[in-house]
Amino acid sequence: MKNQSTKLLCTAFTFVLLLGIDAAAQSQYSWLEAKPLPSWSERSRAILQTKKIAQAELTRCRSSLRPATLPVDSLLTKYNWTLVGDAQVFGKTTAVTVATSFDGMCRPLGFQTYVFVGNRVAGTVSPGPMDSRTDASLINIRLLSETDVIAEYARYKENDPLCCPSKTNTVSFNIKRDGQNWLMKPDFVSEAAYNMSEAKENSDTANLTGTVWHWESLQTPTEKISVPVPKKYTLEFMTDGKAQILADCNRGRGSYQLDGQSLTFSGFITTKMGCPPGSLDGRFLRSLDAARTLNVKGDELYIDLTANSGTMKFVKAKR
Repeated sequence: MKNQSTKLLCTAFTFVLLLGIDAAAQSQYSWLEAKPLPSWSERSRAILQTKKIAQAELTRCRSSLRPATLPVDSLLTKYNWTLVGDAQVFGKTTAVTVATSFDGMCRPLGFQTYVFVGNRVAGTVSPGPMDSRTDASLINIRLLSETDVIAEYARYKENDPLCCPSKTNTVSFNIKRDGQNWLMKPDFVSEAAYNMSEAKENSDTANLTGTVWHWESLQTPTEKISVPVPKKYTLEFMTDGKAQILADCNRGRGSYQLDGQSLTFSGFITTKMGCPPGSLDGRFLRSLDAARTLNVKGDELYIDLTANSGTMKFVKAKR
């Protein structure tokens, strides 16, 4: 199933410039620096009871709220959590962000993201509740599959203004069976500059080029297509902004534009051979035309398509 998002109110996680204030008091040791990464979900699979936010506060920050629309929303609101931000669904897995209060700009305080498999809590993305614009606070989360979660956190150094942490950490979580339940554990952490120009230079773009990616599968809201022979469907990013593809019996070349994680392809010109019955050449080309974002996870490349229509998974070709 494709990663679907409910009504998104990103302002809840947007950093707002606050001149003259720094994050010196926030740059303390964080669980993100522990080696190996700790596992806390064994003890965080129970939904904690919290105090309901006053109605006046809810009215003041109504633009930051998300109405209850998902089956697990009622489980959280039952314990007085307030729904905020971007709830995501991928098959049976759901990630829901909730808060206990707001700051003066209606950014969430005491917030947490619970990850469910069905109606069971698999874990949370932080050992404890977080405050916006503090070290190790969540700024983005994505479900790559029913068992793979990516979360991005702000990291502050001493004297960093609250608008602009020096860097971010991205943590990969994996969800596995744990008896009758599910358990989510952090897998590995990577680091990137927060500054957008630096982020482009230090992003995973370098891992995209200089290799060939084999198309392995396409997951849509209604089906999963496994590619019988991945090496017949390839994608190669060139350093000059060009992309080369192999679509079964046809070869082609076009252009790509990468802005952060946003990805678009254009101008693909391919040969016009008639591929054998059952070929996925047309589906491959249509999916590339619908590319919206990408994410590199080790030797795997995920390309999300427009309108929540699917996710293409590629694997790096073995040399």
